[in-house]
Amino acid sequence: MSKRLNSFFRRTILVITTGFISFSALSHSNVNPTGSRSVGMGNAFISQYDIISAYHNQAGLSKIDSFSISIFYENRFLIKDISLRGILVGIPTRTANFAFHYSAFGPTKWMESAVSVACSKQLSSKISAGIQINYFGMKLPENNSTISSCGAEMGLIFQLTPKIFAGVHLANPFTIPFKTYSYNEKIPFRLRLGGHAYLSDNFTISAEAEKTGNIMPVLKLGMEWEAIRNLYFRAGFNTGPTKLFAGMGFKYHFFKTDFAFSYHQYLGFTPSVSLSFNFK
Repeated sequence: MSKRLNSFFRRTILVITTGFISFSALSHSNVNPTGSRSVGMGNAFISQYDIISAYHNQAGLSKIDSFSISIFYENRFLIKDISLRGILVGIPTRTANFAFHYSAFGPTKWMESAVSVACSKQLSSKISAGIQINYFGMKLPENNSTISSCGAEMGLIFQLTPKIFAGVHLANPFTIPFKTYSYNEKIPFRLRLGGHAYLSDNFTISAEAEKTGNIMPVLKLGMEWEAIRNLYFRAGFNTGPTKLFAGMGFKYHFFKTDFAFSYHQYLGFTPSVSLSFNFK
């Protein structure tokens, strides 16, 4: 019985603490999916080309060549009430590529959500650019109301050599504050800078630095290894509280699935899964 009570109190404290931090800090990292491929690489993903680049650097959408759908689910610290889920749709056109994204964090009573529209274009053979408009919403259970805000993101990817890429991304440089009768706070900016390199045809390393508002900068390192055709293993490390990352992925024709987990030094494991479909 004591073990059950301890587990119950631990989970209750985690839910309350996470909800308080997300409201008071308003960094909105809670409602930003990342995709399990990038989680497995420590989210050092700033210069990659992929459908999930909509979560990291919209410039990476410029090379998607087919209608794509990606679904993401993350069970944060193995607690159902603070799970994160999202769906992403990518649409290539002759003039530019577009992506539409919806995500939600937490239970219905105090759910945080985001809706985004992104546009990406190849500016030259070696430079890609992307922008995104975001709408954020947060439900307040104490008065059964919803407060909202808007923001924007923009990024570039540069191909420095045939095997080395660099990326830069800025999110929320200007946002509309969240306001209540006793609260007025803006979502902080987030600046990311990094790159990746192909050491061989089947091995990639990546590194990235991230600065969010007044939080200490975080260094991210990641790697991806294609062990056999279409089977990938990944690992990552961050200097922040969530330090260790690992994952794997498998592709089969138009279908791709990725699994990953991260480990927080105090709160434990967070597993995630992504399913992606490319309809060529």
